[in-house]
Amino acid sequence: MVIRITPFLLCTFLCAQTPPAAPQKCLLEGKVLNSVTGEPLRKAHVTLVNLTRTSSTHAVTGEAGGFSFADLEAGSYILSAQRSGFGAEKNGLGSVVRLSLAAGEEKHDIVFRLTPLGAIAGRILDEDGDPIQVRVSALAYEYTRSGRQLVERGGGSTNDLGEYRIFGLQPGRYYLRAGGEDRAEEAYASAYYPATSDPAAAAALELNAGGQLRGIDMTLHATRVTSVRGRAIMPPGCNDLEVGWTTVAAHGSSSHRTGVREQDGKFDLPGIPPGPFFLTAQCTAGDQRYSARVPLQSGGGDLDGIELRLLPPIELAGQIRIEGQTTARLSQIRVDLEPKSRSAAERDHPVRQDGSFTFRNLEPDIYEVVLTAPDDLYQKTVRMGDREVSQAGIDLTAGAAGKLLIVLSANGGEIEGAVENDDGQPAASAQVIMVPADAQRPKMFAKFADTSLSGRFRMRGIAPGDYKLYAWDHVDTNAALYDPDFLRPYESLAQSVQIAASGKQSVQLKLIKGPAEQ
Repeated sequence: MVIRITPFLLCTFLCAQTPPAAPQKCLLEGKVLNSVTGEPLRKAHVTLVNLTRTSSTHAVTGEAGGFSFADLEAGSYILSAQRSGFGAEKNGLGSVVRLSLAAGEEKHDIVFRLTPLGAIAGRILDEDGDPIQVRVSALAYEYTRSGRQLVERGGGSTNDLGEYRIFGLQPGRYYLRAGGEDRAEEAYASAYYPATSDPAAAAALELNAGGQLRGIDMTLHATRVTSVRGRAIMPPGCNDLEVGWTTVAAHGSSSHRTGVREQDGKFDLPGIPPGPFFLTAQCTAGDQRYSARVPLQSGGGDLDGIELRLLPPIELAGQIRIEGQTTARLSQIRVDLEPKSRSAAERDHPVRQDGSFTFRNLEPDIYEVVLTAPDDLYQKTVRMGDREVSQAGIDLTAGAAGKLLIVLSANGGEIEGAVENDDGQPAASAQVIMVPADAQRPKMFAKFADTSLSGRFRMRGIAPGDYKLYAWDHVDTNAALYDPDFLRPYESLAQSVQIAASGKQSVQLKLIKGPAEQ
């Protein structure tokens, strides 16, 4: 018998014997450079994270600043670089790259540019020229909901010689603050370089990339501290009473508490430095926690006869209503309460389908309402009982005095527009900011939008009124929203618009180049 093997059978046989081709491997190569000098950075640590397998591998750059990752699988990755004494390049690539690799793909041109960090150093002395141990902070301005404020970027304490050195600082403009050591009846109140208690009068320190500012010395003068005496008024059965004080400022807070053993709740708190502070108290009765918080000012002598009336946890009920026609559901809305004297907040509180909500276990304080709602709605009014509280906030220092009513409107206006650069081309990814023309009008009416690749944008749910529109290539939105001084030089470049209820506007904006660092 003759067996005939056809070409088809032969191909099938041979293919069955051939192992499948191995998947093609990928390659990543690059280098890490000093962003100031352009020179290679050795000993930089480069990390590659495989997002598909959630695994990572590492490399260290050599004399030429180069790194390489071979035999990689196709997939998504995060590549990062860091080196001691260096930070991400400001307004540049940064120190993290996200990328995807196809099978067999090679990338050879990845470049990280890291900026050398700087330091500020000096001595802190008392009025007699003796070294003192205090905290020293390097501050920079930042824009927040409260406006332009100094925020700590680095700090530390002086040693026994009064010496300090604050390192790891990005290039920029800094302000130095020192103080905080207590004596028996005196304290070194915070002062700003060269010698002022007013941060607005402080001298700026310009720190270049990798710069070393030495000899930044300060002399501090002791001031008398305040003692606060009084009585805490508690419910029956209240145990573990603690009375204390808290200072709150843009650069942070400092809290001090002490136990009160006397049954009548009398307290005596010494050593409070000059300035505003909150007197606080808390205790427990059964499974209920009681608390009090009273704003006070120290610096004009001791404070006597202060009464702290402790309250149980406060429950605040509220209701949201929507005027006009909308497809938005009440349950899509979130309510935040932000206390004015503390950094903690009641975040992302859900609203029920009927628009009702309840906050429980609130401490006595003054709270600001912050809403998250669909973009076709605007906040029309916030009332506590018969009082409008949108601006002043909800005062719960004496407990809840009524129900909170929040009214949203679906009858807002709409703006569509386009942004062009100096060459008349569409400005993609521009930041469009609309602020009330009247600086006294609530900032909650402001709107933000980013332009598309075609340079277009759209804003909805605009409260009726007069506004100014700005389009930036990059800008700190808090600066534009909360600091009138920041906007003033650019007002001539703004587009004024008037929005009517349910009205529509079309605008053409010119791109504003991002402002210099403040």
